[in-house]
Amino acid sequence: MSDGPATTGTSLVPRPVAARLGRRPPFDRRLVLLLMAGVLVLAGLVAAWLGQRATAQALSRPGVVWALSPASNTVTIRLVSHGGPSGHQVVADSHLVVSEHGTKHLRRTSPDGGKVRISVPPGKRTRLVVLVEGPQPFRRTLTVTVPPRLRVAVSRTGSSGLLIRASRQVRHRPTGPLCGTNTISFPASAEVAVARSPARCKTLLTLTALDGERAVVPVNIPALPQVPLYDTASPAGQAIYITVDAGSPPSPQLLNLMRRAHVPVTAFLSEQVAQQNLLYWRAFAGVGGTIGNYTASAPDLTKLTLSQAVTQWGRAQGAFGRWFGQAPRIGRPPSGAINSTVQAAAYQGGLRALVGWSATVNRNRIRTWNGKALKPGEIVLLRWTPDLGHQLSTLLAAIQSRHLHPRPLTLASFAGIPQVHSVAGG
Repeated sequence: MSDGPATTGTSLVPRPVAARLGRRPPFDRRLVLLLMAGVLVLAGLVAAWLGQRATAQALSRPGVVWALSPASNTVTIRLVSHGGPSGHQVVADSHLVVSEHGTKHLRRTSPDGGKVRISVPPGKRTRLVVLVEGPQPFRRTLTVTVPPRLRVAVSRTGSSGLLIRASRQVRHRPTGPLCGTNTISFPASAEVAVARSPARCKTLLTLTALDGERAVVPVNIPALPQVPLYDTASPAGQAIYITVDAGSPPSPQLLNLMRRAHVPVTAFLSEQVAQQNLLYWRAFAGVGGTIGNYTASAPDLTKLTLSQAVTQWGRAQGAFGRWFGQAPRIGRPPSGAINSTVQAAAYQGGLRALVGWSATVNRNRIRTWNGKALKPGEIVLLRWTPDLGHQLSTLLAAIQSRHLHPRPLTLASFAGIPQVHSVAGG
């Protein structure tokens, strides 16, 4: 059997169909790109919408701010808006609850956001729970540390006033006098001194530490002692008292009359005048004269501060003690100008009596405060002018005619004599 011609296989599937099964048609890439772009745009729009919504919510959510006041040991907490109508509305519709260790102290704010004030103990750390109730509720915990309480101790410092010691440094604020006349100073960083004055001072003094903590100190300072003022002295023994407000140049006539008639005269002398003629005033004291304090430079003491007036009296006291062996106990305010400050300054300066006058001599005329004749106890003022010797001669003649007796003027001369409140001038 011989091989026959090759047989060609025949497909049972038609050619067009076979072609379609054997090859895929090309896919349109442009359509894919368009679909992807659409998805991205949609995702962006969604993200933008969500972001705007989140931003709007964040802006509308109220904020919480707080401040500590060490002066009153309080914390003030309040709601604030981040802006915009919605934010203000959320604050208006919200309530604020603040609690310390679970205890509610205040529970709602005013419609405009208000505030809550809560006391916190000094020297401790306090946890405060802040709960915001409303359209945008949230919770926050605050930790507040308050400085320790400012402690003070008050001690008296004798005639100077009060010394207040604080537990730590206090602010040295410039301030006017306490009670109008009691000066305040700071001897050290944690010390406050309140000086005495001619008037009693009863008030409250607030001290502030550097960290803001405050302490209120009750102040009760008695008035300074005041030197009494006299314009007459003891009339015992028909006594009369001759005084002169001394000046320059020296008066030889005064010394001559004192020597010849053995007349005691009290000269109220300033430090400046005494220093210019020490030999003369030592001779004056040697013939029976008494030296009184007329301050250091004879200013109007009523126009000075208390400390300045004390310096005026005190400087003269020290100088007279060195030059004449003892400091005077009596003084006269220059020109008779006096007030309670002058009297208090005289006491602090070492004096114990201030002397006015009840009669004056003007050339040939003697004038008394009541216009009557000289009587026992009068304190007579002579003027330091070139006719001083003539004034003294006129006065001695009147004294003799009235059977009066000149006497030295001392502290003892005022025993039992009522003091006055102003100098009688003439």
